[in-house]
Amino acid sequence: MLWIVRAVCTSKIAATLCMGVVAFLGDHIVERSALPEDMRAVVDNMTHGAIGLLSWHIVTAHLRDLSLSMRVCEVLFCGLIASAVDLDHFAAARSFRIQDARQLSSRSPMHCTSVTLAVSGLMLLLAHVFQWPSLHHFTWILVAAVVGHHLRDATRRGLWLCPFGSSPPIPYTGYMVGCMLLPHVVPSLMQWTQLTHHPATSPSVELVVSVTEESLTGLVQFQANELSSRGRQKPCVWKMGFRFSLQQ
Repeated sequence: MLWIVRAVCTSKIAATLCMGVVAFLGDHIVERSALPEDMRAVVDNMTHGAIGLLSWHIVTAHLRDLSLSMRVCEVLFCGLIASAVDLDHFAAARSFRIQDARQLSSRSPMHCTSVTLAVSGLMLLLAHVFQWPSLHHFTWILVAAVVGHHLRDATRRGLWLCPFGSSPPIPYTGYMVGCMLLPHVVPSLMQWTQLTHHPATSPSVELVVSVTEESLTGLVQFQANELSSRGRQKPCVWKMGFRFSLQQ
């Protein structure tokens, strides 16, 4: 049993398969079990959270520059967000009863995929404008958690793309494939939208002098970095040599 846990924690493929199994078992319990409605709602929400946990765990497996403690915090945070999306059911129903929350005639705001994408795009823009790496990182945690939640719900009612309406319900196979592919796509999108830093570097000056009986020779070398037309830094070196005769 220990080797299974170790494989899930270290292998992206094993974690992806585990996420598929968790999603399938959760859906089976929710749709086909004889549990009371309240218990099925709890299992449904726990499945959302577990998928969010595993989804960001797979993302962090692609990101090598995170410490273990940071990975654990982000994984738990993503799972929490994936579960918290359903809280808007209670807000829309104006009730804390699970039965009231499940009997809404219309969808609640946090289940609108187009709004999620628009807000995420705005957050990425602000992250680039203000050079805010933590906001950039949090945005993708939000995308992984909420979009994964929406994909799972879309098997029943489709994706809500306000103001254009809703898409047809997603086939169950399409949902499983999309859910398992999402955490592998997010790291590439994070890399594509990463912030560009141009740290200031101090120029360096080097003086090399050589003295012989006949002459004094030297080389002055000035090195600095300048920005290219694409905003990238490239090293530039300027050299100037001199020679003085010491013979009378």
